Amino acid sequence: MLPRRGRLLQVSHPLYIELLGPLRIRWRGAELPVRAQRLQALLAVLALRANQICTASELLDAVWQDNPPGTGVKVLPPYIYRLRRTLPVDILAHTSDGYLLRLDEGAVDVTEFENVVRRATELRERGELDAAAAEYRTALALHRGEPLAGLPGQYLAAQRLRLAERRDKVFGDRVDVDLERGRAAELVAELVPAVAARPFDERLAGQLMRSLSADGRQADALDVYSRTRQTLIDELGVEPGPALREVHRTILRNETTAQVRDELPYAGATFVGRDAELAHLADALRATDTQAPPIVAIDGMAGVGKTALAVNTARSLARRYPDGLLFVDLHGHTPGRPPLDVKAALDHLLLGADVPAAAIPHTLEKAQALWRTTVAGRRVLVVLDNAPDSTTVNHLLPGSPTCGVLITSRTQLTGLDARDRLHLGLLDAADATNLLAALVGAERATADVAASNDLIERCGNLPLALRIAGARLRHRPAWTVAHINQRLDRVGRRLTELTADGLGIAAAFELSYDQLTPKQQRMFRLLSVVPGRDFDRYGAAALVDCAPEEAADLAESLVDANLLLEPTPDRYQFHDLIRDYAAELARNTDVDPDAATDRLLEYYVQAVNHPLAQQGNAPFLELGDRPLNVALPALDTIRQAVAWADSEAANLAAAVEQALARGRLEYTWLLALGSMRLLQLRGYRQQEKHVIELGLAAARRAGDRKAEAHMLHALSSYLRGRGNTQGATDVLRQALELLPEDADARVRGRLYTSLGLAMQTVDPFGEALPALRKAADIAREIQDDVLLGRALTFSGLALSNACEYADAEQMYTGALAILRPRGASGLRADALSGLTTCYVNLGRLDEAMASATEARDVAVELESSFSIPFALARLALVNRLQGNVDTALTLCREAVAVAENGGNEQVRWSARQSLGTTLLAAGQTDEALECFEYVHRGAVEDQNNAYIVGALEGLADHAAAVGDPAKATAYLEEALAISDEVSPARSVGLRTKLADL
Repeated sequence: MLPRRGRLLQVSHPLYIELLGPLRIRWRGAELPVRAQRLQALLAVLALRANQICTASELLDAVWQDNPPGTGVKVLPPYIYRLRRTLPVDILAHTSDGYLLRLDEGAVDVTEFENVVRRATELRERGELDAAAAEYRTALALHRGEPLAGLPGQYLAAQRLRLAERRDKVFGDRVDVDLERGRAAELVAELVPAVAARPFDERLAGQLMRSLSADGRQADALDVYSRTRQTLIDELGVEPGPALREVHRTILRNETTAQVRDELPYAGATFVGRDAELAHLADALRATDTQAPPIVAIDGMAGVGKTALAVNTARSLARRYPDGLLFVDLHGHTPGRPPLDVKAALDHLLLGADVPAAAIPHTLEKAQALWRTTVAGRRVLVVLDNAPDSTTVNHLLPGSPTCGVLITSRTQLTGLDARDRLHLGLLDAADATNLLAALVGAERATADVAASNDLIERCGNLPLALRIAGARLRHRPAWTVAHINQRLDRVGRRLTELTADGLGIAAAFELSYDQLTPKQQRMFRLLSVVPGRDFDRYGAAALVDCAPEEAADLAESLVDANLLLEPTPDRYQFHDLIRDYAAELARNTDVDPDAATDRLLEYYVQAVNHPLAQQGNAPFLELGDRPLNVALPALDTIRQAVAWADSEAANLAAAVEQALARGRLEYTWLLALGSMRLLQLRGYRQQEKHVIELGLAAARRAGDRKAEAHMLHALSSYLRGRGNTQGATDVLRQALELLPEDADARVRGRLYTSLGLAMQTVDPFGEALPALRKAADIAREIQDDVLLGRALTFSGLALSNACEYADAEQMYTGALAILRPRGASGLRADALSGLTTCYVNLGRLDEAMASATEARDVAVELESSFSIPFALARLALVNRLQGNVDTALTLCREAVAVAENGGNEQVRWSARQSLGTTLLAAGQTDEALECFEYVHRGAVEDQNNAYIVGALEGLADHAAAVGDPAKATAYLEEALAISDEVSPARSVGLRTKLADL
């Protein structure tokens, strides 16, 4: 036989080669003549190895082995030439390694035969016997006689025998399927001549005997056995094999083939998707070399489709378990009835295993022993549905490795020693869409795709919810999908709407809730007031008023009960429908949700105002001696604080909203102040703006002038970050006016630092520096080093923008003397970046490299999406000036990547601006232009004048670099017109650059 080698190639020609009979070639409806026998043999060898390379020597051995020519491989080319003239162009290819026939998949009847047989086998394994029988017949019809009829050579003779045996095997498989379909009488006429033609084929003889017996012709069946046995003895000297002897004994006992026990319930008409889960379960239930049966447990929340998946899996594996499919509903979560008694479940299984009722022992231990003994060695699949606990299941497990067990439960059966576990999640979007279409009809589901997607979302991708909604739509033709969405959106009505014909989501959840302990039930109800998407043990502890460890244990128990999800370790969340159910319970019990909410809000206020949560930056408000009566997570390092901030950032805005909605005005503005800084540091600008607006509204509603001043301070920071300098200065002046004379001096000092920062580009000497000096004086007076460090840092920034680099250096150096001993902070990173700018402009590049490196290290320690890009840009600038352009480019691209992942618009613009400048230095003018245009486009859209000026200057530099001084002049003049209004200090450099043109 030829070795298999070469690689698969695909072409597209309407060519079909038939080898399952005399060789024939069909092309475009006509038969192509190939008359010479050796030429036919050569084509047959190539076709059997279609799309694989055959060497000349391999073809010579296969075609001429019985009569090799003296010329050796030289005999091939004339035959190849004749084949090429017969076949369509490009079908027969010649490579340096040999020859190959390039054909489409299925262009040879041998391949088509195997493909059809594969489909038939899959259908048979799924229990679709009628369809399987039809496919087997289709495959056998491809045989038109003896395969490769009349073709010479030992290789083709071996292939002829292989193909004939393969045909006979498939014929036998088809007969088995027909017997399973009850077609015994029809088979007799077909099997009699087949047995006569193959008198030594015991399988055929057995099939004929079974057919005759099933047709009531036991005597004829026994006669077939006698004749077959005599033939085997006379011709071969052997007795029939065990399989044929067993058929004989069955007929002698006047037994028919036992009816396979199939207790599987109806699994519904609309089982959709779950292909990966079906494959996973089928693989997990595969027999292994171990001495224990494969036991697989499926868990999941109520309504997710566990039973349907288990039944469909079992049905698909019926061929693997020919001795029975047993099913027991253990009623672990069945409305109106207790779980099934273990002894009753064992009795059911024993009856299913054909044990007479009178023979079933009365004691549990003896019944268990009998159950395991009865099914030992049998291939039985047991489905234990709706299991209440591991203890119940363990009593029902068979011991034989030939059996399989599939278990479903709403709880994670942690006490069960299972081979595999599958947590059944919600339907993915595609499967949910297909399920809805199957329920209401494709035309109705696709009439309004957006509404259908909204319905799937409202049902939380939960199969039971979709089925109920689909049933209501199906029985109300006048309803549209949009209409049921409107009904589901009514406050407090979603669970009520998802009820039909006595089946409801709330009822399904109630069964799980009823099995919780009182502590678990209280936790479940209270968690419904969590405002955000998820929570950790500390948030749960605040709600329940317990220790975090106890809260974690309770949460994990709810996860085990599939009433909570745990998408990431130690973080929990509700499914939306379960949250609705928990909230309904909370409203209808004696739970005080306001007290629980206050504890949760207090937890958030304390956590967000932790110094490391603020990443070393001065908060807008210090809590002072506010008592700490909630447990906080470990926030002892920057990394821990950043991790907590990333986890909770999305929940903070929701917490502020909840505080305001519940009338907790002080909590609203306190939490808004703390969370806005955290949101700002993580780059969540939209949420930052939202919480500021809510906090300001709460302060004004409360009539608290100090609180309003604090919120205006926070608002100024947001406005300044958006480039709205005028708006920032206006609200800061308003905040200073609101503060009473006896207000905390620290608050006043912070307002002055922010005012100086806002004015540093507009009027550094007239207003910015005087305001910052006031802040510094206050800081020294009250001995507040952090406030002094801020005042000095911002003074350095104002002086640097005014090109007073020597004075700016002194300010930055003074600030760093205060900030360095206090560890990493965003302010320290900013001061170092500012100092780098001073050193660069003073020509002290070695010192600039040291300060830029330190700024980068501090920013990286903070994992700050704000400070890292700025620090990298400064480090890139120093490298570029030292001639390390490639290093500078790498740093700039890294800055852009960090900014894109977490920074706000200004951080992204700044990083792109630095990259553009460095690209110009590297001579990469096209990419540089893209960077400047990106910044200009975004800054114009955002009306951020400072970045508009920077982008115009970059565009001018690009125009000058590509030899277009007129365009460069136009850009600079436009930049000057804006700079003179918003940043006069910057205009000096722009005028110098314009003059140089």
